[in-house]
Amino acid sequence: MSLPIQSLLSADQLQSVLRPVGEARGMPNAAYNTEEAFRFERDHLFAPNWTAIAFIDSLQAGEARPVDFLGLPLLITRQRDGAVNVFHNVCSHRGFQLVDTTRRTNGLLVCPYHSWTYALSGELKATPHIGGVGVHNLEGFRCADHGLRPVRSHVWLGVLFVNLDGKAPTFSESAATVIDRYRRLMGPDGESLLRPAITHGGASIDVNCNWKLALENYLEAYHLPFIHPGLNSYSPLDRHACEIISGNCAGQVTASFDPGLDRANPLPLFPGWDPERLATGEYPVLYPNLLLGFQANHVFAMIVHPVSSVTCREELMIFYAGDAANDDCYLGERKSNLDAWTMVFNEDIEPCERMQVGRQSPGYTGGAFSPVHDVCSHHFHQWVAKQYLAAGSAN
Repeated sequence: MSLPIQSLLSADQLQSVLRPVGEARGMPNAAYNTEEAFRFERDHLFAPNWTAIAFIDSLQAGEARPVDFLGLPLLITRQRDGAVNVFHNVCSHRGFQLVDTTRRTNGLLVCPYHSWTYALSGELKATPHIGGVGVHNLEGFRCADHGLRPVRSHVWLGVLFVNLDGKAPTFSESAATVIDRYRRLMGPDGESLLRPAITHGGASIDVNCNWKLALENYLEAYHLPFIHPGLNSYSPLDRHACEIISGNCAGQVTASFDPGLDRANPLPLFPGWDPERLATGEYPVLYPNLLLGFQANHVFAMIVHPVSSVTCREELMIFYAGDAANDDCYLGERKSNLDAWTMVFNEDIEPCERMQVGRQSPGYTGGAFSPVHDVCSHHFHQWVAKQYLAAGSAN
C-alpha cells in the first residue's frame, strides 16, 4: 500500500481482517484513534461511497443548512418547490464560508464578504461592484460559470446521501439489494406512507468513540443479555440471526419483536407489511454510516456522524405509517417507543466508549470474532479493510 497511512496500518494487518471469521483479526488500533486514519477514511472510504448526512424532513422550504463532512464544509438547501441540493459551502469568489448557521432565506444566499449572491439552486445571481464601484458586471465574466459547486446527492427513506467524489454508481445501483428487500418487507406502499414523528420523533447522542465502534456494536446482538436486559426480554438473543444482505449491508434479524407498547391503542401497522412476519425486526447497517430498524409499526434511521477520530454523534429519527406520525391519539405510543429506543442506544454508550479506551492498549491487536454472533461485525471489518486496500492499490 503506497500511501502515508501505511506507516500505521500494514497490508499484512489488513489482509488478516479478510480471513474467514473464525480466523480473522479485527482492524488494528490505529484505525480507531489516529487523525491520520480519520482523514484517510474521509477521502478513501466516505468520499467514494454514498454517505448519509442529514434527514431532509427537518429541512424547511427556503432553508439553508451548513454541514461539517469530516472537516469539509458542505451546504444543504431546500428550494421553495421542495428540491433539495447539496453544495460545497464556499463562495466562488474568494472561498469564504457562505453559510455558518442554519437559516431561513428569501430564496437567496448573500456572501457576507463581498455580497456575491446565489440562488438556493446554486446559480450565481449577482456580483456587486465586480468591475469597479457601481459596475456590477464584467465583460468576459459569466455568472453561469461561477455558481456554487454541487455535490452529488440522493434521498431514500427521508435520508440525504452524498457521494463526494461523484464516481460511485448511482445510489439506486449501489443499494439495489437493500432497497428491494425493504420494499418487499414493508409492502408496495410502505415507503410512501413513511412520515417522521411530529412529536417524540428522534434524539441526538454524542459518544466518545470512533464511528466504526458504534456500527460494530449495532451489528451484533451478542451483548444483548449483558447490556440490554430490557430489550433482551422481548427480543432475546436466541431469536436473533446474523444476515449478510449485500456487499455494503449486513445486520441482525429477530423473529421476536414485541416492545409491549399500549395494547389499548396500538400503533397502526404498515398495511402492506408481510403478514407472515409481523413479529420480525430487522436491523441492518448500510455502510458506511446508516443504521436502520424495520418493524411492522415503525421504521427508524440513525445517522452516525464521525466528528473526530475518537468521537461521533448519533442522530435518530423514527417514522410511522401515515397519520400515526402526527395524530395526537398516538402521542403516548410515540413517546413510549422513543423512550424505549433511546434507552437502548444510551445503554450502548458506555460499552462503545470503553472499547475506545481499549484501543489505546498495545495488548489489543484486533481481537477475535465469534463465528456465530460476530458474522456481521466481521463483514463490516472486511468492508473497511477492502476500502483501505483498494485505495492503496490505486496509488
